[in-house]
Amino acid sequence: MMCTRMEPRITRRVLLALCGPLAALASSCRDRGGRAGGGETGGAADLGGDETLPPEPPASPAAETGAPAMNDAGPAPRNNVTGPDAAGGTCAPTTPDVIGPFYEAGAPARTLLAAADEPGERLVVAGVVYGPDCESPLADALLDVWQADVDGNYHAAGETDYRLRATLRTDASGRYELETIMPGRYELADGPRPAHIHFQVSAPGVSLLTTQLYFEGDPFLAPNDSCGAGCNSDEPDRIVALTQAQPRRATFDITLAAASG
Repeated sequence: MMCTRMEPRITRRVLLALCGPLAALASSCRDRGGRAGGGETGGAADLGGDETLPPEPPASPAAETGAPAMNDAGPAPRNNVTGPDAAGGTCAPTTPDVIGPFYEAGAPARTLLAAADEPGERLVVAGVVYGPDCESPLADALLDVWQADVDGNYHAAGETDYRLRATLRTDASGRYELETIMPGRYELADGPRPAHIHFQVSAPGVSLLTTQLYFEGDPFLAPNDSCGAGCNSDEPDRIVALTQAQPRRATFDITLAAASG
């Protein structure tokens, strides 16, 4: 008979009776009544099939609202995979993507990419820009950001006061935050493109990065992206999760490669 995990109020005598001929393991049974697994780091993988996981601690206010946790150290934990790789100890810069035909230089400096009256679901994107070591935040890095409107249309800068276009800089801790709307998809000859936001990021001593941000769960991510392999919409470091609470929020950390040459 298997020795099952018991509540702390069950006595050692009852445990011994239940364990039967396995009395020699009684002390082990008692230990397992107090914690999961064989040590402080033990988790669900350490538990036997007949055991029940302990109750989870109460959810934090951030978890209840769906907002990313913020603290003095910066934005929420990174949910994309650029940066040090825990398994191999490697460091990878954020992957690039095509610039597309709608980039226009000269966007004004502002964190409000979408005006307050811009139609669409509000979205806040925040993150940290890191240097080539994937650990050192880059202060005063320049981000040039542009996107389509809710219907998938881009707007000419000169005719619309740079609608849905902005530049902004990171703070002393390498952090940035911008407010916009969820971009709409648009059709190419072979079908729709997934929703995306364009980023061009630069700082002294590193390579210029041109890339695109995508959203988890979009059915038109590669291999269904009509742009084909050139748009790289299947790169996991640029596919971000969204909170459900309004405004929607996403964390997009960026790692810049060392300057070539």
